[in-house]
Amino acid sequence: MAEPVFEQLPLGISLRDDATFANFFAGDNAEVVAQLQRMAAGQGDTSLYVWGKAGAGCSHLLQAACHSVQENGGNSVYLPMDELVDYSPAVFESLEALPLVCLDNCQALAGKAEWEEALFHLFNRMRAAEQRLVIAADAPPAQVGFVLPDLLSRLKWGFVYQLEAMDDDFKIQALKLRAANRGMELNDEVARYLLNRAPRDMHALFAVLEQLDKASLQAQRRLTIPFVKQEMHW
Repeated sequence: MAEPVFEQLPLGISLRDDATFANFFAGDNAEVVAQLQRMAAGQGDTSLYVWGKAGAGCSHLLQAACHSVQENGGNSVYLPMDELVDYSPAVFESLEALPLVCLDNCQALAGKAEWEEALFHLFNRMRAAEQRLVIAADAPPAQVGFVLPDLLSRLKWGFVYQLEAMDDDFKIQALKLRAANRGMELNDEVARYLLNRAPRDMHALFAVLEQLDKASLQAQRRLTIPFVKQEMHW
């Protein structure tokens, strides 16, 4: 079999080490997390469409599903379509040989006839092979801007989930979980201080937490509000 086209891409696309199910605070999104875990185990439906605004956690969960497959000795691929849309739709060739394919930021393909047709055929091949396909975008299928009617029909066949935005209490719990998984002690007071001072989307909050983790290790200091103020210049 020829080498899959996606393996020839000079992009170095890789999974983030911290993008795991254990590192994701599910909150109101427990159902979609459970569905992705089933798919990563080769169970459940063959297709899933998940959508949410930037920072909701779609990318994290798609990568977590791929991590899960690979940790159990299987093969999977995570493709961020916003980074690949300038390439050829041939990147979808032979993907049906993989147990799990996760396509992120698929809103980048909307309105591009060749890509929409390629996605439609990939969907059909994955289903025929009884392999699992996860598609993520920033809006539900009917609102993304896909033009091909047959593609829209296919995207509605499987489960469609919206990732619910976290309220402040859930964001604090997510910060504490991420800190605990990094071996850091983060109390509610400091977590709420971070939430009130840093940009409020989770990507930015986790980036601040990573910076503070490195600084606290170097300084051999606990995470306290005075330390955070000093390190972040707040």
